[in-house]
Amino acid sequence: MDGKPVFSMTNRWLVASVFGTLAIAVISAATGFVLLPMAQSDPQFQGIWNAICSAAGVSRHWAQNESIVFPAVDPVSAVAITPRTLAKNNPDAVQRGGILATRCAGCHNASQVIAPLLAGQDAAFVYKQLSDFQSGARTNVIMTSMVKGLTDRDMRDLAQYFASSGQLISGDAKGIGSEPPIVAHGNPTKNVVSCAVCHGGVDHKAGAPFLQGLSASYLSAQLSAFAAGQRHNDAGEQMRNIARNLTKAEINDAASYYARLKDSATDGTRN
Repeated sequence: MDGKPVFSMTNRWLVASVFGTLAIAVISAATGFVLLPMAQSDPQFQGIWNAICSAAGVSRHWAQNESIVFPAVDPVSAVAITPRTLAKNNPDAVQRGGILATRCAGCHNASQVIAPLLAGQDAAFVYKQLSDFQSGARTNVIMTSMVKGLTDRDMRDLAQYFASSGQLISGDAKGIGSEPPIVAHGNPTKNVVSCAVCHGGVDHKAGAPFLQGLSASYLSAQLSAFAAGQRHNDAGEQMRNIARNLTKAEINDAASYYARLKDSATDGTRN
């Protein structure tokens, strides 16, 4: 021992440790509170002060004449679905919808693999998707142009027509066999419920599509789009949260299973 006090500026080890710790703290703070937030394009991160406060979770109430609610990057669906939405069949609406649906037959028929079969589909689901295509909450070059000029009544009529034009049945009735685990049980370890809970088989959620008979390529494409955030018209990001937790094998299993289920109609003439 040389008798020098430990806590002294003459102790080079103390000085080195103190300044080293301070340097690490400054670099970490600059990276976490300034550099990383400023790399984001969202409005709340614009400017160093906003970046620091946003990273720290501080409210921006000090900003005069500025809303603290920031708009979503992408348009979201404005359609609220309840169990009563289009639940009552209207014969006049079905007749009007049948006339409008003549434009849909070229794509939405049993022979197509890139467009969903709509015969027997849930009316609320069809109405919501048409509305979302019109508002931009869901995008598709063909569908965006097809819904231009449709009134709200037109979309409701189309939805009721398609819902009444077929009768989708379960895979058990066709002797398909047991469902894959993701369809029958989901994946509890990832907080993913079974597909059958919302899409028919066990139960049906209002506004959720029936998946029986839809092509494997269409279903896998939609699940992948939800997982990547390219499709974002699901209420509360429910499908996005589910799809992000699905493996590629689970997506393929679910898509292949539902594609094997057939519509009860065999004449192949439904739109």
